[in-house]
Amino acid sequence: MTSLHYRHCESQSAEAIPAITGTPKLLLKSQYRRFTPSGISEPQFEVPKFAMTILLLIIFLTSVICHPPSASASSYGVSLTPPLLRVNIKPGKSITQVFTISNLNNEDKLLVARIVPFTQSDDRGNPSIDMKSNPSWLNYFGLANTHIKLGSPFTVKAKSSEQLILTLSVPANAILRDLYSTLLISTYSNISSPKFQGSQVSAAIGANLLVTLHSDINPPTILKISSILPNTGAFFKVGNIYFVDNITPLSFSTSVKNEGNFTSETKGIFKVTGQNNTPTYLEGILPVYVISNTQRILLNSEGRNFSFSPNLSQIGFYKIIVQINSENSHTENSIDIFFFPFKIMAGLIFASIFLTVILRTNKTQKIVDRGGRNMKYLTYI
Repeated sequence: MTSLHYRHCESQSAEAIPAITGTPKLLLKSQYRRFTPSGISEPQFEVPKFAMTILLLIIFLTSVICHPPSASASSYGVSLTPPLLRVNIKPGKSITQVFTISNLNNEDKLLVARIVPFTQSDDRGNPSIDMKSNPSWLNYFGLANTHIKLGSPFTVKAKSSEQLILTLSVPANAILRDLYSTLLISTYSNISSPKFQGSQVSAAIGANLLVTLHSDINPPTILKISSILPNTGAFFKVGNIYFVDNITPLSFSTSVKNEGNFTSETKGIFKVTGQNNTPTYLEGILPVYVISNTQRILLNSEGRNFSFSPNLSQIGFYKIIVQINSENSHTENSIDIFFFPFKIMAGLIFASIFLTVILRTNKTQKIVDRGGRNMKYLTYI
């Protein structure tokens, strides 16, 4: 029986193409068991010549498709560390940071390093870079390497690494503000095969640079936590209170907005409190940076939505609280919830109604049966 598996073809499209592997065992014609003087012989099989010819033709065509001449798979594996640089610097000062570029491929890579600014990011912290933007403060950055310059190509040998020495020099009269940019490393390779002339595969990796220009190490900022919303679980809302079943696990989502002019970090806790504000559950918040005038989703220390599994003993009013306490900000938000075994009560009510219906049905049937016997007695008299 032929066996099929997917194999990566080293071609321009790099698509998965079915290939035939293994030794084909095509049983198209057989001789049945027959009696011989020595006993019963095993069945004998033979493959017709035309079937073997077709099979060999398929194998040949597959090998040609998956291994075209003069074509090679263009792969790129380049890493950049560290992936993030957070700097608080005073005007008139300078700093230096070393970045390491590693070429994990078996071939040399031609790379270009650029500083690309951005002003916005999504709720996951991914920046929206603008390749066409060219603010004046880009001149604050430079490379101290002797043979590598920003915007100029350089080569990293196969299975080796190269260091980029990034310098940041801030003028004494610089405006106090945040500067957001990405150290972008672009890589490309050309396929010189005549069959694939002009083909090109390119990629880019980057390290985000969050720079605060201020005389204070931790300038003040404004963080606001949005509404805390339950995502999963059994609940309903009346006014500002969530009524929640206390045997169903819950998950919550929330986000924070930085309304200030400087970057802040989300260090804090998610907690559930009961009577007298006594904590019954605590969960850490994943520390992330929130740049100015942006909003980010808050997650727990494992990078997931906050979760809580109540139990039957927890009945009554509780609070869900999210607090952020960083070096330059403090904020919190909360919602009121009421735990009650709604599912258990619904089950008990349904069971009571069911039993009541059964008992009434039996009672009615007895009355009907008794009336029938009395009618037969009167008829007999």
